[in-house]
Amino acid sequence: MSSKRPFQVDDIAKIQTIGDVKLSPYGRHVAYTLKSTNLKENRYETDLYTISLDGEEPIRITEEGKTGVFDWSPDSKRLAYVLSEKEERQIWVMDRDGKNKRNIGKYDLSNASLGVSIVGETLKWSPDGSCVAFLASLEPVDKDVKIKVITRLMYKSFYGFSDMRRRHIFILPVLGHEPPKQLTFGDYDEHSMCWSPDGSEIAFVSNRTGSDDLNMHTDIYAVNVQTNEIRRITDTVGSMYYPTYSPSGEHIAFTATTRPNTSNESTPEDRHVWVVNRDGSNPVEISEALDRPCGSPPHWISDKEIIFTASDEGRVPIFKVNLEGEISNLRSGNRFHSRLSVSKTGQVAYTWNDPFNPEQLCYMIPAKEDIPLLHLNEFLSDVELSWPEEFDFQTSDGFSIQGWIVKPPGFDPTRKYPTLLNIKGGPSGMRGYSFNTHIQAGPGEGFVQVFINYRGSSGYGQAFTDAVVKDMLGGEYRDNIETLDHVINTYDFVDSNNLGVWGGSYGGYLTNWIITQTNRFKAAVAISSISNLWSQWGASAIPLWLEVEIEGLPWQRKELMMKQSPLFYADKAQTPTLFLHGEMDYDTPIVEAEQMFMALKKMGVETVFVRYADDGHGIRMKPVNQIDALRRAMKWFKDHL
Repeated sequence: MSSKRPFQVDDIAKIQTIGDVKLSPYGRHVAYTLKSTNLKENRYETDLYTISLDGEEPIRITEEGKTGVFDWSPDSKRLAYVLSEKEERQIWVMDRDGKNKRNIGKYDLSNASLGVSIVGETLKWSPDGSCVAFLASLEPVDKDVKIKVITRLMYKSFYGFSDMRRRHIFILPVLGHEPPKQLTFGDYDEHSMCWSPDGSEIAFVSNRTGSDDLNMHTDIYAVNVQTNEIRRITDTVGSMYYPTYSPSGEHIAFTATTRPNTSNESTPEDRHVWVVNRDGSNPVEISEALDRPCGSPPHWISDKEIIFTASDEGRVPIFKVNLEGEISNLRSGNRFHSRLSVSKTGQVAYTWNDPFNPEQLCYMIPAKEDIPLLHLNEFLSDVELSWPEEFDFQTSDGFSIQGWIVKPPGFDPTRKYPTLLNIKGGPSGMRGYSFNTHIQAGPGEGFVQVFINYRGSSGYGQAFTDAVVKDMLGGEYRDNIETLDHVINTYDFVDSNNLGVWGGSYGGYLTNWIITQTNRFKAAVAISSISNLWSQWGASAIPLWLEVEIEGLPWQRKELMMKQSPLFYADKAQTPTLFLHGEMDYDTPIVEAEQMFMALKKMGVETVFVRYADDGHGIRMKPVNQIDALRRAMKWFKDHL
């Protein structure tokens, strides 16, 4: 018998996670942010640390718990960082050990949705060390106004209402004696900044179509820091992300999609790595040979080689590609790699996580062994975590599905266990060999848990991801139910008479659908779910998501809109269902849960609706809410299974 205890919901508050990671330009120190939970004040705290590659203990160099954005000076001796104080942001500069802190300026930043889910760098030190570039919104705004006059579609952000101000690029001398200089102007937003190596210009991403509420046609531009002259580098109908100059400044690498219709949330088209000459000529997709979505920013490790991460069948390896498109796998294994950072000399820092380990920080010299730098969350050594057991299944219509079954601590193969079908969000994105508190919580409470990457998920090629377009709920429903049947027929310990189903976001959408199609589940939990595609499209901050998935506007796909809305089948539901939703959620607005709860109540189905007034999508803005929601979900299943 193991002396370890099962994972508990309250363990979530003890877990520390790594945010951004940046290797110093000369590769001797790593700076990183560390996120922890302050339950007493019901908030998450993030502070900045540095650690030497010589094996010394890390140094905490901020204490306020409100630091997220930072950057190294080009000589590796100083750090610039942003301290967020209520409505104001302050830029500070300090030595790498935290000494000699100076406040060099303050600014505000719009909360408006950019129409893109990837923002990239918002604070960057100039190559000559004289100034920092940053994104800001300096025009005044009345944030307490009670009467809102709406003239644009993007008047909602993901969490609450937008102030509709634009984000522009500014530069500020690090001496702090001069006011910031504004480089970009107009009715546009800029983001994802990168200095050219010679310091003459800043590349950025912007949608300058004049109708950025209606499309995601972003391109790469560059602004001259002396003249404010802007030149266009790419000219496409797709979306560009993460521009970064090569060390010589001859090329710019970026990731991109190429289809004219792209969503800012879970788009089916995979991003690939591209390279373009600095003058905008000869754009080439260099990761074409890898039919996988490229997730991280591309990082140059030499003038001819780039490293990046990509989702690949439940894993996230690190890949290397040269300008000729030859791809090799640098780091793999049953884990997720992320947060790559590269020094001027080609060294690499990164994080990884797996089902037993929240993110760990490592240092790598390609072709040599990795050096672990941190040992976080040591309390988990006393917790019996559950490693997912992988299986593969062929659906009735020929799709190969990768899935996992997770057994509870102290597992007894002669017993029958109540089993939860846990459905991921998306539909794109990928589950697999990562640390996931929702996956550990079920087994910790004595449940077997099953999860899969259904069709539409990332990491299995473009055709697999596209399979859900115009067929939401159809094939995905069959994938989940047929896989569950396969699990029941394969594993004797799964109790087919004691089944539960739950999911968040798109997983909540599928949960709502499942309870209208079958009564085999004894309980369901729908978190931040969708029930009615008409209101989801009209009330959310992400209307483009639906337009991409149905390939049209709602009135052009009336029958499909009805067919793919669980609300219109709610009269068939009999499963006791718990709805958990944040009132500040404008990704999947709370009206989605309200409607489904109303319908089940009218039908006499046992149902409870929990609203979190100060939380948003996924119920993860406030730690007390996050813990409360997961605790309620587990209790709901324990009461009904």
